[in-house]
Amino acid sequence: MSNPVSTTPANRFCDLAKYINSLTDLLGVDILAPVLKFNYRTWTTIFAIINFTVFTIYSIVDNGGDWLVSLKAGLMIGGVTHGTAKFLTCIVRQKDMRSLTLFTQDIYDEYEKRNPSYSSTLDANIDRLLRFMKGIGYGYMVTNFLMVFTPLAMFAYNDSRMTVLMYEIPGLPIQKNFGYFLTFLIHLLTICVRGFGFYAGDLFVMLGLTQILTFSDILKLKIKELNSVLKLKEEKRALLPVGEQIGGEEDRQRLLIEMIKWHQLFTDYCQRVNNLYNPLITTQVLAMAYEILATFCINLNGLHVPSAINFLLAAYCMSVYCVMGTQIEFSYDEVYENIFNVSWYELSGEQRKIFGMTLRESQSPHNIKLLGVWSLSVRTALQIIKLIYSASMLMKRG
Repeated sequence: MSNPVSTTPANRFCDLAKYINSLTDLLGVDILAPVLKFNYRTWTTIFAIINFTVFTIYSIVDNGGDWLVSLKAGLMIGGVTHGTAKFLTCIVRQKDMRSLTLFTQDIYDEYEKRNPSYSSTLDANIDRLLRFMKGIGYGYMVTNFLMVFTPLAMFAYNDSRMTVLMYEIPGLPIQKNFGYFLTFLIHLLTICVRGFGFYAGDLFVMLGLTQILTFSDILKLKIKELNSVLKLKEEKRALLPVGEQIGGEEDRQRLLIEMIKWHQLFTDYCQRVNNLYNPLITTQVLAMAYEILATFCINLNGLHVPSAINFLLAAYCMSVYCVMGTQIEFSYDEVYENIFNVSWYELSGEQRKIFGMTLRESQSPHNIKLLGVWSLSVRTALQIIKLIYSASMLMKRG
């Protein structure tokens, strides 16, 4: 996607939101619509999900007594699980997602009109979101291309009948060219809907998550403004006689209250995002963990190319949110550090009491936790991978 041509941060954010919404709308879910209505695209997406699920279950049951066949057929159950979770979240929580987007739009509208520092910060955060979007897009493009290209390459090379997905369709034997290519086209439709849905869903979640970083940067600017007037108070004290009143108290009080209110807004926003997207993120990470475990089990006795390719997609889908979770953790740490570095000793007694409440609250951020236990981070992803590897090695020895 090219950079928006709009000059103001608010217009750039609006363009991005509309662009992302246009992607979900292609799947039949118009997030920014005042009232969500189903259309033929919605039913097409539902059909693709049901089609995949039904034929996958059939392939799992019709295994000829071989558990490995069932495991291969059910490998991508994790993908349809988290894809369905994204689709249902967009439908069930559409009003909440729309409200969150419009709320952020109002913040951009208000703060771009303040001093240039705020406008530059908003622009920088939109640039960061664009980089995330491009990275996610390239990742899905490469992994899904491999899933589609590899079966065709294998067929051209040695007439191998490897399918894109792991299920077969009754009445379409892949041993015959007609059955194989028709199965390939049906799989291709499912892959397109799945890959496009993954990408569109991730972008809307990222649109919400990255604003945590944006609001953190705005808080940093507010603290900088507060510290500048507190430092000025310190300099004036050195020039005035002991006990003489130092002017500018109203300005200091205003900036302190503004900083505290913004931190409360930041905290409330983090909680809203957590409540909205936590189930979806948890489902995606755990579903991809299942696919990685299944891939390890399938490849214990030899390389299985389709599952190996799916491993790349599963690992990528898991890492997308874990990397963002780590960025958010760093942002929370930065918020606490910035608040801790406020020149509190220049505040009055009453101001210190109010500031102390904010400092205590900043020590307990609303981290996104998987199942309420594991924090969403790269560290957690590595722990899950280690656990999966250990489990697969135990199964191999058994």
